[in-house]
Amino acid sequence: MNQYLKSYQISMLTVGPVFIGSGKEIGKKEYIFLNKKQIGIPDMQKLYAELTRQRKQAAFEDYLLGTANIRLSNWLLKENIKLSSLQPFLKYTLDCGDAVNESNPNKLQVMDAIKDAYGKPYIPGTSLKGMFRTILLSADIIHAPDKYRTVQNTLLQSADRKTGRTNYLSKETQNIENICYCNLKRPDTKPTDAVNDIMQGFIISDSEPLSIDDLVLCQKIELHTNETETKLPLLRECIKPNTEIRFTITIDTSICNITGKSLMTAVKQFIQNYYNNFAKAFPNVPPPKTNYVICGGGSGFVSKTIIYPMFGKNNGTNLTQKIFEKTMAPKIYNMHKHSRDNTLGVSPHIMKCTRYQEKLLQMGMCKIVKVIAMP
Repeated sequence: MNQYLKSYQISMLTVGPVFIGSGKEIGKKEYIFLNKKQIGIPDMQKLYAELTRQRKQAAFEDYLLGTANIRLSNWLLKENIKLSSLQPFLKYTLDCGDAVNESNPNKLQVMDAIKDAYGKPYIPGTSLKGMFRTILLSADIIHAPDKYRTVQNTLLQSADRKTGRTNYLSKETQNIENICYCNLKRPDTKPTDAVNDIMQGFIISDSEPLSIDDLVLCQKIELHTNETETKLPLLRECIKPNTEIRFTITIDTSICNITGKSLMTAVKQFIQNYYNNFAKAFPNVPPPKTNYVICGGGSGFVSKTIIYPMFGKNNGTNLTQKIFEKTMAPKIYNMHKHSRDNTLGVSPHIMKCTRYQEKLLQMGMCKIVKVIAMP
């Protein structure tokens, strides 16, 4: 029964921090700097109950609902409440040794990581499938460029047309995916209908749940080609480097011909293209291993798109710069100095990084260490 289903157990190890956001920002009234190395996320109901017991309910309500521009830890100290006494009222604590910028802490944004119903971080299967979908598409373009030649030329022509920012090149991008994936030819359907997508047969589970101890706060850092760094006031709850991520891929071989071997071949082609056309422009960034992938948010434009696999370094740089020019507000485009990309020979001319244990690491970099076929 179900002999057409082939399953693989995948083990992936984080090399750099991985951020999978919940979409929620933790405001400065929702976290506490316990010390320079640790942040606490309070259980607001428990904290409220404790402050009510201490007859500070009204003051706390005024603080939460008012316009006071101070973080919660400062307000608590102002009310003569020792931060060390708040441990019973915290949901969890996070290491933030490399992340805290005390020069202007009130401007810090803290982005929440996605967690399951039990409060444990994990990587959704949709995020993992999106990563592999980009990898497999890029590898197919590299392996068989001729079948994409027509849509490639159409995309270049469309790049100069005036259109809205939100739908710029969206039709052309969808056509590229359709060439790769919409091959099932089901009766009474259009070729581009979703029911003809072979990736229906490429099913990825959510990762096994992790522990809160596997999270660390990481600051957003932009690495420039001249090796300078720009630190931004944005902290993210990230999965720590050297954390094992386990999940399962099930392939319906009746509609999808991907195998464990072909998947790893695609991974190798994608990451080599990523390095040769983009990451190599940053002098001290080492070449990735052939089993490396890039997962999660905040990892950069190149890791999520197929521009460089399709157009190579020079044309890819030109087109990427044009995409930024067409889709960004002029103020943002000028602020990020994207007009210099062609001169610098890479677009974008920054790499998304962070620091962990004093090492500069690329955001989202992981390595696949095991692909085990299940009986």
